Amino acid sequence: MPRATPTDPNNTYLWCDGCRRSYRHEDVPDGVCQACGQQTREMGKFSAIIRGLMSNEMAASPLETRHRQLVRLIWTANGMGERYYRVLTPDMSYNRFEAKVTELLCQGAEDGWVRFMIPPAPRPEESAYKLEFDDESRFIAELEALAGAQPTENQA
Repeated sequence: MPRATPTDPNNTYLWCDGCRRSYRHEDVPDGVCQACGQQTREMGKFSAIIRGLMSNEMAASPLETRHRQLVRLIWTANGMGERYYRVLTPDMSYNRFEAKVTELLCQGAEDGWVRFMIPPAPRPEESAYKLEFDDESRFIAELEALAGAQPTENQA
């Protein structure tokens, strides 16, 4: 059986299939994409460069990326992301959990059961940015399904 040989970080990049970006190893020491939270994989430098050039037309708009980042910042404010993670104890890394919940909330906003309150101009007060649920029970059910957990009464 062939042995896996360690690769030289100087000859490879880390590639994210989710958002089609490449990173140097030192830029993502945990192997998780900084833009979308998905796990990256090792790829030869030349292949990563070619894929990056070919995917420029398919890449998410910077506005879409920033919008998702704002959604993530709102729902994780004041440590709420870590609290949900501790209560639900999902079988995934925190970064992956954060990305999945962000996507869930974006879909919830699209479907109309989540609303984000954003001031018309940037504000220094975090309290000016809010998340509201029109259907809180749906959020709880979706969150539990996403995490594959059923929190106990004492945890919630």
